[in-house]
Amino acid sequence: MKINTLYFGELEYSKQEMFHFSNGLPGLEEHRDFLLIPMEEGVPFSYLQSLDEGSLSILVTNPFDYFHDYDFSMNEGTQFELQIEQPEDIEVWSAVTVTEDLNEVTVNLLAPIIVNSKKKLGRQIILHDSGYTTKHPLPLIPSEESIEEG
Repeated sequence: MKINTLYFGELEYSKQEMFHFSNGLPGLEEHRDFLLIPMEEGVPFSYLQSLDEGSLSILVTNPFDYFHDYDFSMNEGTQFELQIEQPEDIEVWSAVTVTEDLNEVTVNLLAPIIVNSKKKLGRQIILHDSGYTTKHPLPLIPSEESIEEG
């Protein structure tokens, strides 16, 4: 299969590479199928490229690379929906927002994207009653320092 994208040109992909989000993403419910496109090796960011809209790509990163104390729980309904059988099947991504001022890069810790990397299923959850924000400052280099919720 092929898709013409705004940032990556024409991409060829197989169904096995697709991540399916049965409910889409909050605010983007009509976008249900995505590819994960890693940046160059050693760079802790990837792009979540919509297969429903070639011009939609979301920059993501693993929040645990930056915030070692990041913590949340996932309800049983999400675990069932994502068909999670083993903890090692789970990956967590957070959306990153980049502005012209690279000192103002932020990450959305309030709404992590949870995926079953084995079954290629995903869902973005919103953490209620959490001290996390949608625009938490992101250091440009992963740090040994961590944040605490609150």
